[in-house]
Amino acid sequence: MTADQGACMKLGKVGGVVLAACSLVFAAVPPASALGTLPGSFEIGIEPSLFSGHFGTHHQITIYDLPLTLAYHDHGLRVQVEIPYLAMSGAGAIAGASVVPVRGTGTPRQGAGDVWVKLEYRLNQPAGWVPAVMPYAKIKLPVASYNKGLGTGRFDEEGGVRLTWHVRHGIFPYAQMGYQSVGRLPGLHLQNMVTFEPGIAVALTQNQFLSLIVMGHTPVQQRRSWVVSVAAAYNLKLNMRWGLQLYLAHGLTPASPAVGAGVGVMAHF
Repeated sequence: MTADQGACMKLGKVGGVVLAACSLVFAAVPPASALGTLPGSFEIGIEPSLFSGHFGTHHQITIYDLPLTLAYHDHGLRVQVEIPYLAMSGAGAIAGASVVPVRGTGTPRQGAGDVWVKLEYRLNQPAGWVPAVMPYAKIKLPVASYNKGLGTGRFDEEGGVRLTWHVRHGIFPYAQMGYQSVGRLPGLHLQNMVTFEPGIAVALTQNQFLSLIVMGHTPVQQRRSWVVSVAAAYNLKLNMRWGLQLYLAHGLTPASPAVGAGVGVMAHF
């Protein structure tokens, strides 16, 4: 892999399910060249995460996310599958990349989350201020339980583009923007969203990287605020096969999670 490929050390989907590019999503991004040559074209990662806050409701909502990430890359092509397991408390339901209010007592529940499949392709190499351009498409497979509030039971689709720069040694800005079609559900008044995610990764040493990320999307329901969070992620390359990531996130709008945190590990084969 090369920097222009812009492969993320994403260990789960802000991973996650509920942060803004969530999409609830974590994408801390040292490009592959910064991580060094890695053996093979397969990746597997797991990143236990926690998100908590009111999410624009009148209730405290807490979500525990255990996402498994599987990825394959070949030259400019990257295919990624994210398979989460969720535990949730509070009177809310996961819809798209957001949490929306629902009636009920918020009894703790758990189960499989929706599966996201993403396809991305790099069209060119970055050169100074000319970015690598990577169109992407992803689809949500609605396997999460609607009755438990872990999903809507509807398909969601998103298309967009990711840009990555290598402006100087050890500094890797990037930006992503997309449009997500949200499956409609009677009574929830869901609407489609524009997603966005600018960020920058900086090499602290040859094996350590710090990423600062802003991610969010337009409201998933009428009369609700945008979801915008800021996150800091630390990546450590343990060796040529194993990597570690830690992140902290803070919501900037009422509909965002107040806090988020996670720690994960990824293996390359």
